[in-house]
This record gives sequence, structure tokens and C-alpha cells, in this order.
Amino acid sequence: MRKKIFSFSCLLLLLLPFILTAQTPPDEFLGHRVGADRKLADYNQIQAYFQKLDKESGRIKVLTIGHSTLNKPIIMAVITSEDNMAKLDTYRSTTKKLRDARGLTPDEARKLAKEGKVIVFITCNLHATEIGSSQMAMEFAYQLVTGKTPFDADEILDDVIILLAPTINPDGQQMVTDWYRKYVGTKYEGGRMPWLYQHYAGHDNNRDWFMLNLAETKVVTKVMYHDWIPQIHIDQHEMGSSGARLWIPPFANPPNPNVHPLIWRGVALFGMNMAYDLQKNGFEGVHYGRNYAGWWDGACDNTPWFHNTICLLSEAAEVRVASPINIDTAEISKSYIEKSMQFPDPWSGGWWRLRDIVDYELTLSLSLVKTAYLHKEEFLYNFYKMNKDSIEKREEGQPYAFVIPKKQCDYPTTLRMLEILMSAGVEINQAKEDFSIGDKIYAAGSFVILMSQPYRPYVQALLEIQKHPDLRREYPNGPFISLAYDNAGWTLPLQMGVKCDQINKPFEANLTKLDKVSYPSLTRPQDAASYTVLDSRLNTSYSVIFSLIKTKAEIYRSKDIVKGEGFEAAAGSFIIKNTPQVRKALPALLDKWHVGAFRLENIADIPKASLKRFRIGLYQSFRSNMDEGWTRYVFDDLSIPYTTLHNKDFKGTKKKKNNLRAKFDVIVFADENANIIKTGRRSPSSRYRGSYGGIPPEYEGGIGQEGVEALKSFVEQGGILVTLNSACGLAFNELQVPAGNALERVDRSKFSCPGSILRVKVDNKSPIGYGMPREAAIMFYRSMALSTRIPSVGWDRKVVARFPEDDILLSGWLFGENVIARKAAVVDLQYKKGHIILIGFPCQHRAQSHGTYKFLLNALLYPEVK
Repeated sequence: MRKKIFSFSCLLLLLLPFILTAQTPPDEFLGHRVGADRKLADYNQIQAYFQKLDKESGRIKVLTIGHSTLNKPIIMAVITSEDNMAKLDTYRSTTKKLRDARGLTPDEARKLAKEGKVIVFITCNLHATEIGSSQMAMEFAYQLVTGKTPFDADEILDDVIILLAPTINPDGQQMVTDWYRKYVGTKYEGGRMPWLYQHYAGHDNNRDWFMLNLAETKVVTKVMYHDWIPQIHIDQHEMGSSGARLWIPPFANPPNPNVHPLIWRGVALFGMNMAYDLQKNGFEGVHYGRNYAGWWDGACDNTPWFHNTICLLSEAAEVRVASPINIDTAEISKSYIEKSMQFPDPWSGGWWRLRDIVDYELTLSLSLVKTAYLHKEEFLYNFYKMNKDSIEKREEGQPYAFVIPKKQCDYPTTLRMLEILMSAGVEINQAKEDFSIGDKIYAAGSFVILMSQPYRPYVQALLEIQKHPDLRREYPNGPFISLAYDNAGWTLPLQMGVKCDQINKPFEANLTKLDKVSYPSLTRPQDAASYTVLDSRLNTSYSVIFSLIKTKAEIYRSKDIVKGEGFEAAAGSFIIKNTPQVRKALPALLDKWHVGAFRLENIADIPKASLKRFRIGLYQSFRSNMDEGWTRYVFDDLSIPYTTLHNKDFKGTKKKKNNLRAKFDVIVFADENANIIKTGRRSPSSRYRGSYGGIPPEYEGGIGQEGVEALKSFVEQGGILVTLNSACGLAFNELQVPAGNALERVDRSKFSCPGSILRVKVDNKSPIGYGMPREAAIMFYRSMALSTRIPSVGWDRKVVARFPEDDILLSGWLFGENVIARKAAVVDLQYKKGHIILIGFPCQHRAQSHGTYKFLLNALLYPEVK
């Protein structure tokens, strides 16, 4: 009996390695090949597969790193050798030491680089319709844990720790898969969804990486700069179908000057190795070095550059989600059929499938890991070197520090900006006592961000003024070729309305380093006065008011500056009668929103207007409008109540016309093409008019002429119509307002302004300008310059904000400032009993432009509406 047991034990020991390595392939788990035509794994399946691999292999550990906007778990797989898996905390600690760099000698850093492991982070499927990478991730993980790779996986995983997030937008991945499955086999197969694939941002979820508004962005940022600190990162995407099959780095000009040169060299090294590995495996149509520039800070694939992390982007040609497409040679643009040094092997056309995307992305991902292994010690040491340079090297004329004075127009917004910076790993100090720089005295409590810190490039890129290099023209005196992939300027203090001084010379100050940004305890009035005043300069004052309006509190807005004992509040400030109900509700609201309150006994001599309850409607088309999503985000963030309106809500029945005024006081149209709002389609001449697969009939159309008439009646009866950016075209085209877009027929050779911050003068004594400074910074993003004309009977107009005569550019790039000089940016039009508010730029741009929120907030709380 003992001999049988011994024999069985020996057999088990011999078979154990094979039993333990019997990992389930994804094809077997899913019941189809990864990337098969018209087949998709949804997020639930992807999670389940990774959890199964976790149970079957010691080389993979699946973590939940956070939750999505709609509360789905966001998973990340750690893939490395079993020995490394037992020492992950040690290797994370090594990375932190190399990042912090202070007090670490080069010899000590080299020793740590030799002992440490290079950490590679791969993020997939941020843009939910670009779904190939979420499928590829399963096969990639399987190959690594089983060793079915083109390299010795045992050897490589002993030096490399791979962090793999199969999708960093799980809400969208599930939405897109569900929608695709629903319509496979119909004429709508592969068509777009009628709503955003990220609850608030849609495609703009890749524009949130310095602002950190979204739950998903915060989760990944914590991994990047706090918990794991990878030295290498790639974000995998898809692009249009009619060009190259794959774009990989190096990036195009111009490079952002704040990025360390070793980043660009590292990016090029990875990119060229990818290109070589793809080419030797027969993958055609790979190009690099154009389209995607090295300038902007704000995407998942470029914000890490400024944190001394080698970060790459890949863009594979898309299919119709999972449906194959056939592309004729003549349908490929000329620049992608001709050979060049950046594009030596063009693709000649034919069928293009989801499996092709998987194969290209799988090959480049394996190449990434191999290159990380081959240069492991160099990458770790150079990570230390770049951070050390950030701490110790400062070129002549470069900032020594940025100082954020304690005295601000909107202190809670200032603190929020500092919180955002700290969340991305920025070191922030606060002055313990007054200090001076030159002739200027800064009060105790002012914030100081010293540039001698590891993430100096990031701090400088966000706080300084951007000066984008001159753009090239297509031909002499012709239109400009914009090399600014997104924004040319994004200076955060300007966007948020925060005073921030760049200091180029060293100074002395008694500082303490902050572990967190603390909101001060505000002193409340000791005795109950008859009235309470909230300053209109604070965005969060509006949040308090929206909550009080629900209680039917008696509220006024001042028409001028309000002065009282120890305070001076701006025009448009809120005066609240202290009824017992208000006294009960107000303290908690002031604490929640960090708003200071002032007491006032007598308001008889204060010019003011009463404020009524406002019922707000926000239009949502079925064209997945990102700006509408961001507007919803701002409303939710500030606790502003609203109702989402769809096309049907603007239409009546055969028996009864729709009376919008009976239901709403304010209706807001976010930035959207006027033709889409009215008809559901862009104009026939638009280059964006086409889309794959069409859309089901219940999502077709717009508000129609009936909706236009309902809006006109709404305004006539005293309603307020607010149009943002392109949506102003609805007022121009359909409501015959005495205003228009001065840039409508201006050739690009005469005026060009790719996403930049411009200066405007504000009438802050008019209701829409309340709480604003007399000069403000606006984000000009595909925006308008408004021209007004002498109105006809029944109309009136008031220019609230206008461009000055010169020196319009604050940050970014602008050509042709004379074209918009003296033109309006915000106009308040009165028509009969109501108002139409034209805001010719996105004043709530991506929930970043806190400094211009008030143009919208004032429209929501317009006084004296009948």
C-alpha cells in the first residue's frame, strides 16, 4: 500500500508542473477566437477570464484598482514571475526611491536599478468603440503566463513587472458591446450609439488627464504617480480606416520644451523596435512621426511625459466595432499609398478585420515588453536621472517657483486647483508667515510650488503660459496647417481664474510641505442678522443658492457691490432673508461648499432684484454630444438641479402645442451644430456628415421646426434660452437674433486659433457678468466672435464680454487677432419678456474652465424673470 502511495506521489510531482501550467486559452473560454468577425467579449466576460487565469497561474494577480463612474470595478492584472510576485512591495518601494531621487547618489541609484524591476503599464480601450485592445488583452495575458511568446517569457518576466488594464472605461466597453450585439445582422450593425460611451465625457475621456474630473482618470492617475509609478506606459487606441493600418511613435513636431530629452529618445527606441518587430512578422501599413504631436499635456498617453515616464500611443485602423470592412485601393488617401522613410511598406487595401487589429496590437505589446527587458537597468537608472535633473537643474530664465497668493477672488476654486495638482503627485508648500519677493508681499497661508521636485515638467507645463511655435501654411499666404493636436494652450490658473505668479529668482520663505490640501474652518456670524450675503465671485455660492431655492427662500441679487461690516461682495451677490427655515439649512450648506457668509441687517438702500425658483432644462441630442456631457458634469458637480430634454420634449400633440414655459425657466443648449439640433444631421457640406451603419429611426431627427417655434414662444413668454459656442447658430439661423458669427466666412489664411486662452473685457455689473473680474481668460475652442447689430422692435441686446483691441492672446497661438478685436464673446439679448444668452465659447470647457463658469451660472440664476 505504501509503495502505491509513493508511486502516486511521485507521479503527481512529475505531473504537477503540467497541471499548474494548464491555463485556459481565451478562445476556449469564450467559445470563439479572440477577434473573430462579429464576436466580442463584454466586460463581464473579460473580468471572468482574468479571474480564471489568476486562479490557474502564479504569474498573474488581478487587482481591483477602483470603480468607474457607473460603479463598475476597474481591474488591472499584474503579470510577472512568481518570485517577483512575492516581492511586489519591495520593487514598488525601489521605484519610489528612484523617483524621489533626493539624497540618492548615482552609485546607489545604479545599484537599485540593477536590483529593481522595470514596471510597464499597458492601458486598453479608453475609447470604448476602439475595442480591439480589450480583446487583445486576454490573449496577451495568456501568452505571457503560459510562455507562448516569441521570447523566453521566464527570463523576461523575471526582470519586468507588467500592469495590464484590459479596459480603463468598463462602462463604455459594456455599452458598446451590448449595442453592437443588439444590431448584428441588421442594417444598423456597427453603427454608432446615440449616447456617450463615458457617462459624462464620451471621447473626451482622453482629455481629462490633468484635470482629473472623471472617476476612471483618478483611478489610473493613482496607479501612475502614487501606487506603482511605472517607468513605461502605452495607451492603445484606434483611428480612421482609410489611411495607415497602424500608427506608432515617434511623435510629430513640435515637442513640448518641458519634456526631458530622454523621454523622446526612449519613445523613439520603443517605437522603432515595434516597427522592426511588426515588419519582420509581415505587418504592412505601419507609420510614425506625423499626425500626433509632442506638444499637448492632457491625454492618457502624454501626461506621463511630464512625469518623466516614457509613454507611447498606438493607433490601429478601426473596423465597424467587430464587423470587417473592405477598403478599395482608391479609397486610401494618397499619402498612405506612397512609400516614405516614415512609411516604407504601405498597405494596398482589401479586407480589414478585428482580428487584424488584435494581431497588430499583440505584436507591438510583446515588442514593448521585450524592449523593456533588454534595457531594464538603463530605464530604471534614467528614470532616476530625469527626476534628479528635475530637482537639481534649472535653466536660466526658467521658474524657481510658482506662488499662489492667499487672497483670491474664489478661494474654494483655488484650493480645488491645488488638490488636482497634488493628486498628480505635485509637491505643494504653504507659507507659515508673510514673505516678500521684490516689492510684493505675500501673506501667510499663500501656497508655494517649488520647481525643485521630481515632477517639475508637469508643474511647469500646467502653470506657465504656453507659447506654441508658429504653424506652417499649406502654401504661401494659404491656410495654416495646425500641428496642435488638441489645445495649443491650457494654462490651468488662467482657466480656473486663479491668481498665480511665476517667480524666476530664488527667495526666502518659511514654508511647510503639505500632505493634503485643507479647507479652512470658516467663521460664521455670531449673531443672527436679518440677512446673509454670499459673494457672487465664488462658484460654490451658486450651489448653496440652488439648494436654498428648493426651500422657497427669499433671495435677492444685488445690482452693485455690497459693503458691510468687514466685507465687500461683488455685484450680483446673493442676499438671503434669514427665516427660521434658512437658519436651519444654511450652516450645513456653507460647510459643504466652503462658502463664507456675511451678515447684513438692513437692505433697504441696496439696489437689488428678486430671484425666483429656476427650472432648468438641458437639451441632449442623440448624437452623443460631449459638451452636453460635460455640462451635465458641471451641473452634477455643483448640485444644480436640471431635467434632460430630448427631441420629443420640444414637440406637442395634434391637439395641443407644447408650452415649454409652463415647465421650464431656463433651457440650455450645449456646444453643438445648429443643423444637428434642428434636424439630427449635419449640413450636407460638412466633412463629419458620414457615419458607419446609420442609427435606428427612434433616434433620428432633431427638435424640428415645431421645436424652434416652441423655443421662440418660450422666450416670448419670459423664458431664458442659453446657447453655448456652436449652438449659437440655432439663434442666428432660426430665431433671427440681431447678432451673428463674425468668423463664419473668414478664410483660415486670415484667422487661426487652435484651442487657446484669450483675453476678454467683462461688464460685471450686468446680470450675466456678475461675479466676474473686469478682465477674464476664456478658452477659445472652435469658437465664435459675435457681431451685433442695431435691433428691430421687440429686441434689445447687451454685450457682456468682448475681445479687446489688441493683446488678445494669453496662452497658446493666435493669428489674425484684428479679425476678432472689439467683437463680442458673450451677448445678452432680450426678446419680449425673455432673454437669449449667446456664449460664443465653451465657458464650461471640459469642466476645466472654472473661471468662466459664471457666465452660465448667471444665466441659470438671472434675476427679475417674470
